[in-house]
Amino acid sequence: MSPDENAVIRPIEQHDLDTIVDLNQDALHGVGELDYESAALLVKQSDQALVLDVDGDVAGFVITLPTGAAYDSSRYDWFEDRLDDYVYLDRIVVADTHRRQGVASRLYDAIESDLPVALEVYDTNTPSLEFHRQRGYRKIGELEHAGKRNLMLLKAG
Repeated sequence: MSPDENAVIRPIEQHDLDTIVDLNQDALHGVGELDYESAALLVKQSDQALVLDVDGDVAGFVITLPTGAAYDSSRYDWFEDRLDDYVYLDRIVVADTHRRQGVASRLYDAIESDLPVALEVYDTNTPSLEFHRQRGYRKIGELEHAGKRNLMLLKAG
């Protein structure tokens, strides 16, 4: 199944932030916590902050950060210490009502470019690990953070 023909990828706008936070908080098994203020700051720092909008409904979102961002994250710092030019995928979340419909694939297609894409996935998140393997991401390291083991993944640009 694919996203509705009326689906459009567009930048996150201020009026989307409450929805973004709600979606994020419903997905804490795979992403870190986010409140309105931190979401607004993250979008401001981002190089890409996109939603897949299906007839006014946010089906999912993705936020990436450029190299050299002033971002307080041990996972981001891990990549900063090892890579030069890359895009850090901080988070991608798909609404429960839009899962298994190609939303994540459309968002990844929008952010994957000439630069390598770096991200981490909890070692317990088997569906995400399989999704990334199928897209060509490979493990380049591991990082323990907040009692969880993060697998550090990279896809060459």
